[in-house]
Amino acid sequence: MTRNKIHSFLILAGWGAVCVLVGSCQKNFLNKQPLDQYSDANVWMDSALITRYVDDIYSNMITVYDYAGYSSLINQAIIPADLTDEAKSNFPGSVADLVNQGQYNAASNLFDAFWSSPSGYFRQNGVYESVRECNLFFSYLPTMPLSPATKAQLSGEVHFLRAYNYQFLYSIFGRFPIIEKPLGINDDLNIPRGSDDSCVAFILNDLDTAAALLPVQYSDAGSVGRATKGAALGLQCRALLNNKRYAEAAAAAQAVMNLNMYSLFPDYEGIFYARNDDNAEVIFNKEYGSDQSTQVQNIDYYENSSFFTGFGSPEDVPTQNMVDQYLMTDGLPWDQSPLYDPSNPYANRDPRLQASIIYDGTVWLGQTIDMQKGSAYNPATISPSITGYMLRKFLNPDFIFYGNNANYQNCIILRLAEIYLDYAECQLQLNNPEGARVYVNMLRERVGMPDVPVGQMTWDTYMRERTVELAFEGERWNDIRRWGMGSQLIGATIYGMTIQTTGGVRQYNRVEVEKRFFDPKMYYFPIPLAELLKYPAGKVLEQNPGWYRAHS
Repeated sequence: MTRNKIHSFLILAGWGAVCVLVGSCQKNFLNKQPLDQYSDANVWMDSALITRYVDDIYSNMITVYDYAGYSSLINQAIIPADLTDEAKSNFPGSVADLVNQGQYNAASNLFDAFWSSPSGYFRQNGVYESVRECNLFFSYLPTMPLSPATKAQLSGEVHFLRAYNYQFLYSIFGRFPIIEKPLGINDDLNIPRGSDDSCVAFILNDLDTAAALLPVQYSDAGSVGRATKGAALGLQCRALLNNKRYAEAAAAAQAVMNLNMYSLFPDYEGIFYARNDDNAEVIFNKEYGSDQSTQVQNIDYYENSSFFTGFGSPEDVPTQNMVDQYLMTDGLPWDQSPLYDPSNPYANRDPRLQASIIYDGTVWLGQTIDMQKGSAYNPATISPSITGYMLRKFLNPDFIFYGNNANYQNCIILRLAEIYLDYAECQLQLNNPEGARVYVNMLRERVGMPDVPVGQMTWDTYMRERTVELAFEGERWNDIRRWGMGSQLIGATIYGMTIQTTGGVRQYNRVEVEKRFFDPKMYYFPIPLAELLKYPAGKVLEQNPGWYRAHS
């Protein structure tokens, strides 16, 4: 999609003023005549403005990149990995620490900005602002001056976007109030939460509709990044898998593969590089700096060493627990392989380790990174890494840390590797381990790791493969909840690595970093008290099991 900066115009409808963003200049910053403000009636009678209205809904999708560096997001910046065994917030006393210690409740208002972000509080809309925009679109759809083909396409996109937002909310809080029309002052705004079945059905129905209406691909290059049939089927696969509907999820995964539109990108590390945006593995992503998104993202500023950024970074750091998930090149775990050398613990490892995590001796941005505390790359006084590691996945090796440099690197939301793993999990659950082995081996072969031999495709092998392939991409909390492994993985004791140099020889020592807490009620976060208090007596918004209105 054409990368544009954005100017705004106002639409008055539904519950109030909806800020819509429209393109006015190219990504190369060649200025054009700014657009004026438009009335509500004009917007819905102009095909270009209708398309730009839909672009604004894309703009407000919340992704992993949107977590980094924005304290208004959930009171303090974290990435989803910080809430699992993958990573830890590098700022003691962060919101992630509250979650990891179980020291939060409804009054903590965690993720309130995701539910319904007040104007100026968060750079994206909350889910219900985006849902309102979707519903408003549908209310005007019958009278829009568009061709039947354009109506069908845009309708498919908006069904997809509504499902995306509701599925995002569902992954955090579970059941949600289902709103499918724009509400006005004469409507009852105190809508109860739907049942699990009705919420999931609503999401799946929107995705069914989207898949039926959307093209397999677009004919013009300017539409790159818009939702496609494959994106709708892939999101449907994710929803079905998370609800343990394995046969249906397998069918959805197979439908994506049958489109023959996607292939594994040959370079695992390069999948996420800006220079490889929209590569053949990508099924759907958020196109930063485009018609679809008014924003840039800041993950390179907040996750690189302070040596490069010049301020207190990184914000989030991988754990030793995560490093231990990467096999040796002989296919064995580090603690079982003769290849493991405690004086050189990162040698002979699955190449995805080097592609995902900065460890001692990593070459990054032309520098050999010394992770010993007190080095230039891990200074003792400016955000030293608590675990002895830093994030590498997602970071742009071409990023420039000075001058007026904006980062437009896309965030991959769904890629073919996840579909392969979803299909493999379904096959294991449906007692077809050999069917699962085929797809796990495709991912291993990409990075030069040995195949899982015939007859040796186990559940533990699958979980490890999913963990390292999708590391830090934001789905692990859903995986852990689906697997029922919260105590082992969310409540895990977290470890790191310290380095000491004696007589010129480095010694690597595993250290305990944090003991974490888990209770089954934590699989879903409490409905924020700020939302509960909006409902009057007699129409109370139901809280999640185990949580109370203001205390745990």
